[in-house]
Amino acid sequence: MLSDLMNKLLNIDIMEDDEKYKYFVNRTNKHIGLVKKAARMIVDKYPEFKKLIDRAEVHDASKFEEPEFTPYIELTWNKFKGIKDANPRTNQATLHHITTNAHHPEFHLKNKEDANINKHDRDKSNKCVDASLMPDLDIAEMIADWQAMGWELGNDAREWFNEQKDVRWHFSNHQVELIDRLLKVFEK
Repeated sequence: MLSDLMNKLLNIDIMEDDEKYKYFVNRTNKHIGLVKKAARMIVDKYPEFKKLIDRAEVHDASKFEEPEFTPYIELTWNKFKGIKDANPRTNQATLHHITTNAHHPEFHLKNKEDANINKHDRDKSNKCVDASLMPDLDIAEMIADWQAMGWELGNDAREWFNEQKDVRWHFSNHQVELIDRLLKVFEK
């Protein structure tokens, strides 16, 4: 009887882990699909960014490999369930993600030690990061990413950018003008 109870409990854990895994894969693939859609819209308006289509094909691929994979499964599930995630492993995975993917400003830091996230909220940073070394193509992918997130969350990418500018990231005047042009692609 006790072993039957233990088996049931173990199966619940396995089923929940399987459910978390499936949710992560579906949600992440949906996000990548939306990044591809946003990239196509940018390229339709600005053909000089045609390499963005190839970049969108491999967008966020690192989330499917360690050290990001396991923590991102948990993070994605927690967000889905409305659970605040301040797990140090998740923060480390996020730091790995933003410093190894060119569509994040932190990738372009001369000193990767300057990359930072708030230990209580991984969507915030403790200090403003200099993004001025970020090339235009990487900015275009970043905008496609922001727009995809906006569609997913029902948020406005421009409003989000205005809240982050010179708080989370500092961009050059040229970059701010480019960001403005690219965000207009999605505005009516």
